[in-house]
Amino acid sequence: MNLNEIIPAAWRKPTYAVYALIGVALGAIATAYGPEHVPAWHAVATNVFLYVGGAFGLTAAANTIVNQRANGDEPIIEPDDDNDIIDPDEIEPDEELDGLEAVKADEQAALDAQLAAEVDATPVPDDYEPKH
Repeated sequence: MNLNEIIPAAWRKPTYAVYALIGVALGAIATAYGPEHVPAWHAVATNVFLYVGGAFGLTAAANTIVNQRANGDEPIIEPDDDNDIIDPDEIEPDEELDGLEAVKADEQAALDAQLAAEVDATPVPDDYEPKH
């Protein structure tokens, strides 16, 4: 069983919302009682809350797509704050741009391959019925 199967996609958002609300409630209760008068059940509930948070964090991390260069190189062109508006009709052809386009195409192909490798190809169960 992988982390994607622990919490189905349709349940993740409401589950994370409920988890966040529980965290806010536990924090409010601790504040209301004060640091020296927090009941014992609150300490146990907070510890369980934090323990479950690890599973939620791992599930969220397993479902996060990282946007990075496949080869780990630095970006070829760094953006700067002095960008001017350029009229496309005023741009003259440049041999260096042809090379950059080829590099960008190669990088895009590598990113597409990386994303394709992350796609879950698990077959849909026979009894699956979409809810939308």
